This record gives sequence, C-alpha cells and structure tokens, in this order.
Amino acid sequence: MLFSALISLSIGVVLARRFKVLILAPAFMLTLVLAVGTGFARTDAAWSIGSTALVVIVGLQIGYLLGSGMRHVMVLVRANRPGSTAFTSSLPPHRPAH
Repeated sequence: MLFSALISLSIGVVLARRFKVLILAPAFMLTLVLAVGTGFARTDAAWSIGSTALVVIVGLQIGYLLGSGMRHVMVLVRANRPGSTAFTSSLPPHRPAH
C-alpha cells in the first residue's frame, strides 16, 4: 500500500504541473477502477480494497496540492529575480500620485 501511495503522490505532482484542477475527476475515476480491479485480481478482502483506494486517492490529492504549490513558488522566484522583466512588461505603466 505504501508503494501505491508513493506512486499516486508522484502522479499527483505531475498532474499539477501540467493540468488544471479539473483533471482530478477523471484521475479519481481511473484510480478507483485500477485499485478495485487490482484488489479483485489479487482476491483481497473488501476492506483492503477500500482502504487501498482511499489511500491512493488521498495521495493523488496531496500530490496535486504539493505540485500546485511548487508551481506557484517557481513563479514567485522567477518574478523576484533581479533584472527580471517577466511580469513588468504586461503591467500598465505606473503613474505617480500628486
């Protein structure tokens, strides 16, 4: 179960780096189908299948949250770099108050 949690955590990070939050709904469905299918193939008990599915889905969510946080931190670091013109060119000109 730990291996499944780590895999789902890393998949969540990758999904956050590439897609918006709406990708989580199909990812949950696919995860649920794979967890239940694997549990039936291994003839696990129902509680074991349910707990594995729960751990994997929670790992996917936590991974997505971590990946989203990493993306925001990278944007902030890039914007605060000395001599960076990444965001200043898109801002309107600053007019001083009188």
